[in-house]
Parts: sequence; structure tokens; C-alpha cells
Amino acid sequence: MRLVGRAKSGYYPTPPSVIALLPSLIGNPHRHPGRLLDACAGEGAAASLLSRQLGLNPFMVELDRQRAAQCASRGGTVLRSDANECTVQREAFSLLFLNPPYDSAGHGQRTEFTWLKRWTPMLQPEGLLIYIIPERQYGETVLEYLSTYYREVSLYRFPAADYDAFQQTVFIGKRVRTPNPSQAVRTRLWSALRRHELPELGSVASPLTYEIPDLLYRGEIEFRSTWLDPEEIYAEAHDRGLWQDPHVQDLLTFHRLKPVRPLLPLRKGHLTRMITAGLYNNTTLRQGGRHWIIKGRARKQTKELSPIVDIVHTKDGPEERTQYRTIESYVPEIRAFDLTEGPTYGNYIVVDC
Repeated sequence: MRLVGRAKSGYYPTPPSVIALLPSLIGNPHRHPGRLLDACAGEGAAASLLSRQLGLNPFMVELDRQRAAQCASRGGTVLRSDANECTVQREAFSLLFLNPPYDSAGHGQRTEFTWLKRWTPMLQPEGLLIYIIPERQYGETVLEYLSTYYREVSLYRFPAADYDAFQQTVFIGKRVRTPNPSQAVRTRLWSALRRHELPELGSVASPLTYEIPDLLYRGEIEFRSTWLDPEEIYAEAHDRGLWQDPHVQDLLTFHRLKPVRPLLPLRKGHLTRMITAGLYNNTTLRQGGRHWIIKGRARKQTKELSPIVDIVHTKDGPEERTQYRTIESYVPEIRAFDLTEGPTYGNYIVVDC
């Protein structure tokens, strides 16, 4: 995808002129209840128009915050989510509208194909697929997949005014109950593409008229996202995070503010550890007209130990080996700085620990 396309998150909406022509090919004369799924909904214009025309309940997935809000304003069920981070009921939709991003998916694959594989299982048997991709992206893998999972297929190119930009096409097909390759479907699609003989959408009467099938999966369906927006995570943590837990706040709040008297007098070692840990840093002492401030720290010290000489028996005879050893320890150091006005101001003494 070009840089300008990535800047728009791959958002290239289906032209309104194309959306307006689709109901002339697909109808719902028996007014079967059904669901429409648009996995890359944009602002929801396509899903909204088709669902109204065909009497379907729209379900939409869109990652961008503002476009997802536009979808929600048009009605229906909307997931603001990465399309790959959704859990959606399989074989629960009557119509799948798929206008995927046009980009590389890595490992030599294209997103046009990976999205087709990802969302076809959500379409019920006899359900209809509307698949919009550029004409040049009908490679071997796409043709093989479409001819395995779909029958009664039609392939159109966009009207001339819209076709010139990206050479986009509209594929319509009916999903089979049991996937099996059809050489006849594959050859038909390949021949039309190779000869560049795709009819223009809306220019001629369609030889096939598609009807929305009766809904097979009734009742509530699974349609949820496992994707988390970093901004929403931060807001949730701020409002309901660990620090808002009353139990945690109680554990971290010390209600006793008055001094606590130890059970036994503190020994010299206790005072040394507390001062070097910083507990009494910047404590001032006044005694006998002198003014002192206390600072404590711990200094790491490395000490060499006596070497150990071992006699090791090898195939060449006894061999003397010496192990040199060191030990590290932290030595407490407490300094008292003289703050008494006069010639000794700023001097310090090291307190023996």
C-alpha cells in the first residue's frame, strides 16, 4: 500500500454509485429475516444502505474511532476493533459485504485473500458474498478459493468513472454447503479476466438475480472483540485500577501518625541500618551549642580472601591448582555535617559504626 493509503489506514470507501447499483442484483422478495456483515465498514454507508434495501440487520467492524462512531450513528451493531481480534459466530450471516484493505499481508500473501479466508466461514450456506477487490488481484489463490466455496458467480467491473482509479471489480457468489473445487467456475472467471471482458456494473441486465436466503441461525449470536484500545485501557486503569481498590488503599495508608515506642531500646546496629537506609537522612541534632545534620549511606567493599590450593590428580600426575577468592560486603557510613556558625561550618565527621 502506498504511504497515502497507510496514512488513511487503508480506508478507500466503496463509491456511493456502486452501492446504489447492488440492490438491482440482489433482492429479498420473501422478506426473510437476516444479518449483513461488513468487516471493514468504514463509515457504514454501504452496510446501512444495503441493510435498509434488503431488510437485514447490519453488523459492522471498524477500527478507526471516528468512523466507528459514524457507523454507530447509522444504527446496527458496531464493534470498534481490529478485524483480526474479533470473535464472530460462524455461519450466522445471510450477506457478507467484503471490501478489504488492498495491501501486502506478508509471507507472499495479500490482504484481499487473507480477509476472504478469514470471513467466508461467517457466511451461512446459500448466503451471498459481495467481494470488492482490484481486477489485478485475482491470482491463483483467490480464484481457487472462490471456485471452491462459491457457485452461481458473477463478476463485474466498476462503472467507468469509478473503475479508472483502482480498476476495482465486484464479485457476487452463493456459498456452497460443502466446499469442493469447481473447474467450470474457475475457468469462467479466469477467461473473463484474461480477455478483459467483465461487464460494467449496471450497464446490462444481470443474467442472475440473487435472493437473500432464509436465516439458518436464529437467536442471539456471538459478536465481540478481544482487541483493546490503549487509550481505553489507560482510562479504565485510571478509573477502576488497582489504586482505586479500597482494600489496597487501606493497606497503603498509615492511620497512626504519632511516634511508635519500640518494645526494647534500639541497639547500635538498628540505628546504623535505619540511617544508612535513609530513614534519618537530613535529621538535625542540636546539643551543647553545636548544630549537626546526619547523612547515611552504604558503601560496597570488595575484600580478597586467602587463596585455596588444591591438588588435582590428572592423567599426567598430580597438579596444583589455586583458587583466588573475593567477597563483597556493604559497609555502613554515617556522616555528621557541622552546621554550627563559625570556622568549623561545613566540616564533617565520620561516625564509627
